[in-house]
Amino acid sequence: MRYMKKTILFLLLFGGSGVPLAAGQNFDFGLSVDGGFPQGNFKRNVESNGLGLEAFAAYRIHSSPVKVGINLGFVTYGNDTRKEIFNPNIPEVRVGVRTNNNIFTGHLFTRFESAEGIVRPYFDALAGLNYLFTESRVEDDDWGETIASTTNFDDTAFSYGLGGGVKFKVAESYDQFGKPLKWFIDVRAKYLVGGEAEYLKEGALRNENGRLVYDTSRSSTDLLTVGLGFVVSF
Repeated sequence: MRYMKKTILFLLLFGGSGVPLAAGQNFDFGLSVDGGFPQGNFKRNVESNGLGLEAFAAYRIHSSPVKVGINLGFVTYGNDTRKEIFNPNIPEVRVGVRTNNNIFTGHLFTRFESAEGIVRPYFDALAGLNYLFTESRVEDDDWGETIASTTNFDDTAFSYGLGGGVKFKVAESYDQFGKPLKWFIDVRAKYLVGGEAEYLKEGALRNENGRLVYDTSRSSTDLLTVGLGFVVSF
């Protein structure tokens, strides 16, 4: 792990050495649906996989194969739902109470990718953070609209990792100014080495006679994500 961390920091510094960007550089925006798979001690504690979304934005540095950008992800790895009476004086009205266990990931990254070709493999080095939080909300029983919500528990850990993927060009269009837009299907994966954090797993938040009881867990927060989405380059 020590050598992996040094490699990632070197790649990020190398990729960021040309951060001043010139007009006409390529800009990428991507969005995907991700599966989140806890690893190591984190997996042993939560005992379930997750599902979420991921988005990124990146700039190509001049005409090089290097891009720098930011990656944001959100994975829910546990949830619990129940019905409750809205008010003891109004027993006819019931609401839903939903508790979700979530991970938000935010990373800066350096990407190495060819600027040409229908099929474009790429490699990422990432550094940032994992934010773990458990949120409960009261929902309308018919429409699912949120009436009230609160964050019950949260913690943050440093995170770094390696990733990669393959982009497949599927279409090309033009914006209102005549600039070409290139569209890609994107298959991606990344492994994030997460530091220790304290968090709640599914079923770890209990109501005992009107008092909340927290059964917290603590471990490293390693996470593997695999995603399928799209990328637009312009």
